[in-house]
Amino acid sequence: MEVNAYESLGLRTTQSVSKDLEAERTELGQAQFMELMTTQLSNQDPFEPMDNGEFMGQIAQFGTVDGINNLLGSFNDLASNLQSSQALQASNIIGRQVLVNHDQGYLPQQGNLLGAVELESSSSNVAVNIYDASGEAIGRVDLGAQPKGLAQFAWDGVNFSGQRVPAGRYQIEVEATFGSSTEALTPQVVDQVRSLTLGGVGKDMQVELQNLGTVSFNQVNQIQ
Repeated sequence: MEVNAYESLGLRTTQSVSKDLEAERTELGQAQFMELMTTQLSNQDPFEPMDNGEFMGQIAQFGTVDGINNLLGSFNDLASNLQSSQALQASNIIGRQVLVNHDQGYLPQQGNLLGAVELESSSSNVAVNIYDASGEAIGRVDLGAQPKGLAQFAWDGVNFSGQRVPAGRYQIEVEATFGSSTEALTPQVVDQVRSLTLGGVGKDMQVELQNLGTVSFNQVNQIQ
């Protein structure tokens, strides 16, 4: 598929090594091997010719290496095809709200900063602390006791002084009490997907969010 077809879906792709160049390198290796074998046979001692077993062994070694290279090339092609398929399937999240792992959330001009936290077991108390850019605590959402699973939260943007703060990004910290101990958990926040970027074979796809910048596709937990 052409790159411009990806771009029409809001996808971008990085440069990869040309298949023609790879094929040229493979053919060059085979030609060099045959030249070396021909030279070796032409210059061998006629009174002590190369043993047939040794000759066949060298050919077998080359065949093994060449076969491995072909196998690796097939795996790379398969990985590229799988990534392209994943990209096309993932393109339907563009423009939609997603829940992603992130330590910051976005408060809109009107409305709430939305998020959630995944609890591996029930907690006697879950709280979400909100901090401004200087690291000062300005808000808190007390969720109380929560069962195992996804606990959602919403901050209305009102600080401890009772005033609504400006729209923007705010630091989030989630703490949950399990028995006699309190643990910090990974917060998840809601934002909108602007575009996707292919990272190439072996690299994560990148998701550009409307307000929180770029994150790995692996950080996306839920499509809303």
